[in-house]
Amino acid sequence: MKSLLPFVEPLGIAWLLLTAFLLRQILKRRHATTCLAAGSWLVLTLFTCSALPSLFLASLEGQHPPVAVGDLAVCDAIVCLGGGVSPSPPEPAGVHLKSAADRLPAALVLTRLKKAPHLVIGGGGYKIHGQWHSESDTLKALLHPVLDTRVTVFSLGLCADTHDEALKTAKLAQAHQWKSILLVTSAYHMPRALAVFQRQGLKVTPVPCNYITSKFRGTERTLIHPPGHGGLESFSLWMHEIVGSLFYRWKGWI
Repeated sequence: MKSLLPFVEPLGIAWLLLTAFLLRQILKRRHATTCLAAGSWLVLTLFTCSALPSLFLASLEGQHPPVAVGDLAVCDAIVCLGGGVSPSPPEPAGVHLKSAADRLPAALVLTRLKKAPHLVIGGGGYKIHGQWHSESDTLKALLHPVLDTRVTVFSLGLCADTHDEALKTAKLAQAHQWKSILLVTSAYHMPRALAVFQRQGLKVTPVPCNYITSKFRGTERTLIHPPGHGGLESFSLWMHEIVGSLFYRWKGWI
């Protein structure tokens, strides 16, 4: 029964209807519409029913494999990039966890292991009821009472993108004479993030987290499966990083 559930969801229904339409066109030998339907079916199947999107994303995650945090050298600061939470006034904690929320606990583990005396929090801004809220400011206020008092927390404020986070971190590093940082972000985002931070002249040790693909999570890997949104999400993340890297190169940021 559970294996049939994907086919009663909107994406599964769309896949079944497109499959039926393709078979109908083949039986009626309508060559022009058959080619169009076959192309549409193939694209939908590859990106919702196969491991192809996962392989794309794994190619980014594999560039920086998991690290043993206990073996990392002590640095001057831990930099946790934004994207993991968004301010949410209705929530008791004041934040809403997003898909990249693994970045925050990864950074907190580093602080607990005393890998750096400073924690830098990045992030974008969110407009709620006409008022802008900073992800990093919200997190700083949330973490301040629970962190070791020997850890100094810095907020990068409203950041437009990863390049903006790198610029603001470089200014902090210059002001406080930091020589090395531990950079925490999602594994698929690490190649672009590491490049843009190194471009600012920072000595960076990557600490990738938020692994999504089964190749690194150790879960069972299936080449073919019922239609699901996971493939679309993986492809979207991969495409975002590819386009972002091309744009950053064009701007001279990496």
